[in-house]
Amino acid sequence: MPNAAMNKFNDYVDQEARAVHNWGAHTFKVALTNVAPSPNNAVLADITQIAASGGYVAGAGGGYLLDSVTMSKANGVTKVTIADEVITAVGGDMAPFRYAVIYNDSTVSPTDALVCWYDYGSPVTLASGESITLDFDNAAGVWTKS
Repeated sequence: MPNAAMNKFNDYVDQEARAVHNWGAHTFKVALTNVAPSPNNAVLADITQIAASGGYVAGAGGGYLLDSVTMSKANGVTKVTIADEVITAVGGDMAPFRYAVIYNDSTVSPTDALVCWYDYGSPVTLASGESITLDFDNAAGVWTKS
């Protein structure tokens, strides 16, 4: 899968200011959808996830756990990176998806707060046993702040 640009949800800036996200301690996941997210979406329930198939779990707490989320600081710049995530269709074909949506599965208020999404340009369907790598730019990071 090609690299795709990160698109942040508008509410994320407010959530950051209110300390909703703890990148060092919270659980972050990626949900899949074939419906374009709106920048005004705020929580996972606002996203139309793909159907549960091929090993994908839909609904609250759905998607895939992001195994390695890291926050680092150097020379006054804070950076969040996410290791690439390999997704494999298991036990059947996976429904088509085009967008990968990162959300915080640890948040209580708001529940499952959205962070950002990636648009991969066209729908992808994985047949059973096929894999795809969601490539999160580790050099630039998901986001940086100075």
